[in-house]
Amino acid sequence: MTQPPDIEWLQRKWGLPARAVKPVQDLLQEESLGSTACVLAETIPDWGDAAGGPTAPLVIIEYAGKQYLQSRRLCAAERDVAARILGMAGKEIPLPEATGQLPTLFPDAEKPDLQAAAARAAVSRQLTMITGGPGTGKTYTLARILALLVAAGIPASSIRLAAPTGKASDRMRRAISDSLAGLPKGFQKHADSLARIAGSSSTLHKLLRYNPQSGRSSFDARHPLPCEVLIVDECSMVDVLLWRAVLQALPGSSRLILLGDPNQLESVGQGNVFAELARAAREEGSPLGLAHVHLTEARRFKDRPDILAFARALEESDAGAAARLLEGSRGSDAPRGLAWLENPGGALPCDSFPKPVLNALEAVALAESPQEAIAALEKICILTAQREFFVGAKAVSAGIDQHFLSRKGVRNQPLIINHNDPETGLRNGTVGVIHTGPDGKRKAWFQAGDGHLRDVAVARLPDFSPAWAITIHRSQGSEYDDVLVILPRAESPMATRELLYTAITRARKNVFIAGDLETVKKAATTTSSRCTALAAFLHPEPPASGT
Repeated sequence: MTQPPDIEWLQRKWGLPARAVKPVQDLLQEESLGSTACVLAETIPDWGDAAGGPTAPLVIIEYAGKQYLQSRRLCAAERDVAARILGMAGKEIPLPEATGQLPTLFPDAEKPDLQAAAARAAVSRQLTMITGGPGTGKTYTLARILALLVAAGIPASSIRLAAPTGKASDRMRRAISDSLAGLPKGFQKHADSLARIAGSSSTLHKLLRYNPQSGRSSFDARHPLPCEVLIVDECSMVDVLLWRAVLQALPGSSRLILLGDPNQLESVGQGNVFAELARAAREEGSPLGLAHVHLTEARRFKDRPDILAFARALEESDAGAAARLLEGSRGSDAPRGLAWLENPGGALPCDSFPKPVLNALEAVALAESPQEAIAALEKICILTAQREFFVGAKAVSAGIDQHFLSRKGVRNQPLIINHNDPETGLRNGTVGVIHTGPDGKRKAWFQAGDGHLRDVAVARLPDFSPAWAITIHRSQGSEYDDVLVILPRAESPMATRELLYTAITRARKNVFIAGDLETVKKAATTTSSRCTALAAFLHPEPPASGT
């Protein structure tokens, strides 16, 4: 039987023996699903020259009683990430001027206040990891950290903000700008500098000039990024190769402040770095513990307690608690933020949508201007686990299009861009609307990073899809007032804790969950199965080398 090209190459050039073919096949399969390693089911004494040598393409790592098989490239990436992170975790870079002003920004700074503790770490240490669930004040805390850094004399031009996607970058920019208005008067003199920092937020790819195909950046160890502070938001979305590029480009003396929710979906690319870092930080004796602050008080959901309770049930893999919350909100209008639409069939016709969701969709469709349509679109989102199939974003969007087909006054159709396009400047994941004006002409409209709208001729658009519904993966980094989550069937491999948690935490006010209760129970107890070896390198005594 003909082997895949990678295995043929290992057999031909590196003498991979027949007994080792199956583990390599397993590794290739795992890598295609986002893993960076696979666990060997048995010890294989003979790998030919394919593993063991200093230049061999395969590496075997022994950790916690298991053997992990990795490609040398991904092994080197995880090793480099761990080494740099651990090296930074123990270093202190105190800013006394900033520490002295903590009580002004955090009135409870002398008490066990976690937001103040996160800010104190950020102005005292080289590495700070700020984690927390929805509404725990990560952005609020970050705005005050920025104020402390600028007040301590760090130039605005030396502070860089970045996120993995354009959508996440834009949201961070707006959220920080909104938070700056609440700073005490003594910090208002820095308002212009802080506004410039917020306005300069970009994607990591753009910041580094990173090429994911080659894995190379314009900024690297030989040409470091000119900054004293790098702040990265939505860290769970960053894959291991991009992490490596970020850390290689960071100057040796710069601060690194990381923010994110490790319970969210992993990166689209390979690895599960941020969740592994957060997990290691909680282990006794880990040097990462000194750099980690986990925010726990969810202030956003005080009047929507069921969203928070459901998120915590998922965090704890408590299927019973999750099911009880949904059953208690069956058919309601989400008075406590959560409502359950029992839907065993999977597909959900538009007429069965909750009234608040239908009203929000109508506001988008019937808006008289593109400005109104985009503003309405930012308040509502329908989320699905996948793009295809009858419960996928494509089919749901088609059903909503059909629903509005016979309605008079429909002027707008949401769309989402499917890949980066240098000609128009539109980025993968950018959402906008196609608006039909009073003259019958159609144009696509998008909100730029500065908040202004820009139009693009429909004929010039790169590949796009209707966006009445989008996948949960593509919603990461965004927030909406109301969210409708259409679940897959229980047997779907997409029904995981991380997927459902990410979906419900996109909501600011209300979450409507449609599907079968068995899907929720399965998702609550099914975690991501990505296999990595990063934990081995983050251990206080990591393996000396691959064998």
